[in-house]
Order: sequence, then structure tokens, then C-alpha cells
Amino acid sequence: MKKLYFAGLFILLSCAGFRPVVLDKFESAAASEKAAVLYEKGNDYFKQKDYKNAIKTLSEILDRYEKTDAYEPALYLTAFSFYKLNKFKKAASLGERFIKAFPSSQYFLNAVSLVGESYFKLTEDYKAAYYLTKFYTQSEDTSARKKAFDRIIKVLPELSIKQLEKLHRVFMAEPIDEHILYNLAQIEAREGKKEEAKRDLNLLMRRFPNTIYAYEVEEYQRFINLGETSGRVGIILPLTGKWANVGQKLVGIIEYFEKNKLLPFSMHYLDTKSDPIDAMLAAEKLMNSISVDFLICLSSIYSAFGVCGLAYGKGIPVILPITSEERLEKLPLVFTTGQRHEEQARLIARYAATERGITKFAILYPEQTKYKGVAEAFADEVVKNNREVVAMVKFYPDSITLKWQLKAIAEKNPEAIFLPMDKDEIINTAPQIAYYGLEEIVLLGIDTFKDEKVPRFGEKYVEGALFACAAPIDSSTLYEFRKTGYQEDDFSTRFFYTLWKLKKLKNYTRSVLPTMIAEILKEKKLSYIYQIKNGEFVKLTEIVE
Repeated sequence: MKKLYFAGLFILLSCAGFRPVVLDKFESAAASEKAAVLYEKGNDYFKQKDYKNAIKTLSEILDRYEKTDAYEPALYLTAFSFYKLNKFKKAASLGERFIKAFPSSQYFLNAVSLVGESYFKLTEDYKAAYYLTKFYTQSEDTSARKKAFDRIIKVLPELSIKQLEKLHRVFMAEPIDEHILYNLAQIEAREGKKEEAKRDLNLLMRRFPNTIYAYEVEEYQRFINLGETSGRVGIILPLTGKWANVGQKLVGIIEYFEKNKLLPFSMHYLDTKSDPIDAMLAAEKLMNSISVDFLICLSSIYSAFGVCGLAYGKGIPVILPITSEERLEKLPLVFTTGQRHEEQARLIARYAATERGITKFAILYPEQTKYKGVAEAFADEVVKNNREVVAMVKFYPDSITLKWQLKAIAEKNPEAIFLPMDKDEIINTAPQIAYYGLEEIVLLGIDTFKDEKVPRFGEKYVEGALFACAAPIDSSTLYEFRKTGYQEDDFSTRFFYTLWKLKKLKNYTRSVLPTMIAEILKEKKLSYIYQIKNGEFVKLTEIVE
């Protein structure tokens, strides 16, 4: 009996030992089947863009069925669904989890891109740069690579030196390192790390001799070789000759700033004698003998061209407070503070289209380079605002009558006509516009309308004209300007405003000086829209850009 008992017990124990193995296989198959069903359901939700239900369904796989085949695609789709719902932190977290778990997955590069895009949206610039660069260097999808590249170029300037050094070490064998090295050297130069900047610029040129940054590298090396800053600024202005009255007013402003020690640098000025050659000689003396860090040129456009060319050859920035020509601003190391006529043209076009409801425009302009560009800027803005330019007609500046030009315009029945021209041409053109059948048309213009001669001699023919004009100075700075007791005129207020802004120019080095000047001078600008009413200039609205 006892033997029979032990035999039965042995059989029971033996069976008990084999039972879990059978159940494990069964449960594994059941789990895989359940996970597959859930995945299909979640995938259907995803295809229907029902991302919330997709996440809810697929999350069950992530929580309970990690060992199944469905886990890999479920994890990827869950991360993607969170991205689609703009939950970028969760998308990045799940995406990184996927990358670590499935480095050989067919979805691997898609996940890398998803993580990079998520961090880009979160403005976590280093992680965005890392993952997007990883994707860029491994993907063969041309359009996706272009998008990633654009993102990379955008975030690289936002990284610190340490972060850029880390990226450089990771991707130094890749062509993308050209951009990493350039940004690294740029920031090192900006922070005054002269030797490090030189080292990385040289490395950039050695590894990428045909770099797209060749010009920038040359400029930075020139700045670095200029040596330390002097804390001195040169000002050239006409104290004698034709424009002496203008220069004499501006000297008082210089003396006011110097006396009250309002600026982080000293100012040294020389006379241009109202002559372009003497302006260049004065600029050369300030750069060579006084070693100024930058120049402020208060002279005519003709003098400014020569001074800017001379200064560029020496790597010295030039600020032009009273000149706002677009062709000057396109020159390297040249900074204008005034609002360009092209900008005013865009403002009045936008105002006329959106605020006045004008739909059909004509343009009449003199055959001069500066006004042709203004006319084109106006036309582009009109089209951009879904309005129509029905006629764009030019005339020669010495024309006495505009009969044929205006008749051609009248045939198109425009509601408004834009007149980018000087004040004398406005006075000559306005009566002819009325005479040749366009007396009801709205005149549009730029700041050349804001001259007392225009309403005085243009009389009823310019009545109702609308034009854009830059505010010469903001209200807070105007208050400070008035405290000085100087007379308000366009040149004086512009110059004062420029110096007032330059109070922020502190702790600069040669390499970062152009960037700092640009950032300080290109802050938001205030503009006015005026209308001529009863012979007066009436301000209608203010526009900040």
C-alpha cells in the first residue's frame, strides 16, 4: 500500500513539473494573438487619424505584451500619435525608448527623425540637433534630409560651445561637420576666445577647402587680426562747405553725449568739408591714426559710398544714420538706421489694400534706379495682398508733360496711383493727373510727400494724398532729445536716436561688433501713415514692425 502511495505521488509531481511548460507556450501564443488584434485595432485608429484612441489601444500592448512581435510597431505608432497630438515631450520619450530597443528596426530612422522634430518643437536645441543630424547623415530620403538640414542650420547658432564641441566629436567624419565647425568658431569669436576661434576656422578651411563659408571665414580672420578694440568711435560730418549748417547742429549732440558720459565709447569727429574726397581722407585718418572701432558717417550719399568702400577694405563697420538707400545697406559692414523707401512703399501698399479697400493700383515713377526699386517693392506688396497692379509706367525725369503716360494709366481705371518720386516731381505731376482724367484717383506716396512745399505748391491736386513715413524717433527718446534743447529736425533726431540706441553697445569685441550693431539698430521700427488734409499733414495711424 505504501509503495502504491509513493508511486502515485511521483506521477503527480512529475506531471506538475511539466505543466507550466505547456501553459507557457499556450499563454505566449494567446498573448501574441491578443497583441496582434490590439495592434490592428490601434493601427486602424491611427489611419483614421483618431490618435487618442490609437494611443489608448496601443498602450495596452506596451503595458502587457512587451515580448510580442506587435510591441515594436505599437511603440512606434504610439510615439507618432503623441507627436500628431502635439504632445512632443511624450513623443520624444517614447521615440528614444524605441531607438534604444530596436536599433535594427525598419522604423529606426523614422523614429530618429520623430525624436529630432519633437525636440525641435520643444526648443531643446542640442537634442534636436543631435537626432536630426543623426537622421540627416543616415537617411536616403532627399526631401526629408532637406527638411532636417534646414532645422539643423537653424538650431546650430543657438547652441553653446560645449554642445557644439560634442556634436563635432560625434559627427566629425561627416560632411555636416562643416556647418558645426563654422558655428563653433563663430561663437568662440563672439565670446572673445581668439585662439580657439582661429584653431577651428583653420580646421574648417583644411577639411573643407571649398566651404560655403569661405567669405565669412575671411571676414572673421580679418576681425581677429585687427587686434583689441580701442573704445573709440569716429564720426565724419560736414563742418565747412555747402552742408556746414547741418554738421554744426550735429556737433552739439556729440558734445551733449560726451559731456554726460552717456556712451560706452568715446567719440572723435573730423570735417568732410562737404566733399566726397575729403570725407574719405577724414575716414582714413580716423581709422589709421586714431584706430576707431567703427565709423558714423553723417554725409551725403556720394560721400558715403567712398567712405563705406574704404572702411570695408579695413574691416571697419560704418553706420549711416541719415541715409536710408537700400543699395547702401546691401554693402558689407554698412548699417543704416533710417527706414528705406522700399519699406515705406510696402507699408502704404498694405495700408491702402487692407484699410482702404483699394483693389486696383497704378504706379508712375521716374526712370531712376532708386525709384524703380521702390516702385517694384510697392507692386510686389500689392500682389502679395491679392490686389492688382493694372499699370506700371515710367517717365524720364526731365519730362515736362506726362500726357501719354497718364492717358495710358487712365485707360486701366485704377482706384489709386503710387508716386515714388521727389517733391518737385510730385508738384509737377499731381496737376497733370487731374487734368488727364484722373481727378478722383487717390494719390499714394512715401516720405517725399512730407515736405511743406508739396501742399503749398501742389494745392488742391495733392489734397487727400496718403503716404507712409518713418517716425524719426520714438516717444521716450524724443522726450530725452527735447530735454537737450536742440531744435527738432530730421537729421538731428535721427542722429540722436542712433546714439541713444548705441548706449547698449557694451563689452564688444572686433569679431562680434557687426552682429551687435545690426541687432541694436534693427529693433522694431515705428512708422506713420499721413494724409494731406486742408494743406496740413494729418497722422492717421501708427505701424510698428
